[in-house]
Amino acid sequence: MGGFLDALAGPLSAISPWIADALVIIGVFGMTVGIFGIVRMPDIYNKLHAASKVVFLGVVMLLAASFFTADAAIILRAILIGVFLVLTTPVSAHVVGKAAYLRRYKMQTPGAVDESGRGLASSEDPAGSERSGA
Repeated sequence: MGGFLDALAGPLSAISPWIADALVIIGVFGMTVGIFGIVRMPDIYNKLHAASKVVFLGVVMLLAASFFTADAAIILRAILIGVFLVLTTPVSAHVVGKAAYLRRYKMQTPGAVDESGRGLASSEDPAGSERSGA
């Protein structure tokens, strides 16, 4: 088994910088798309989605690129950062979304459906205006 891994290590070490570079480019592209999403989205709920999903995936790609350094300390740190992000990103997104909900921020997305019954739909939505009077 060691002979197979040794035979694979040569070609893999030759292309590992290319794989790491590709992952960095994908990660930076993902984070750039996430930033544009934060700037361009109409309301806090959509901005939160862009921030928590797309930027998280970009950071994970950057962490995956660090695996190709073959340094155990860096790989361990990348794994710990990844675990930390997996645990904290959904919690922080939920807290921000709940705060926006409790402050009754309106949904600005055209065609948004407010299923909460609290009148959070945009003013263009006739169903939302009926609920806001209730």
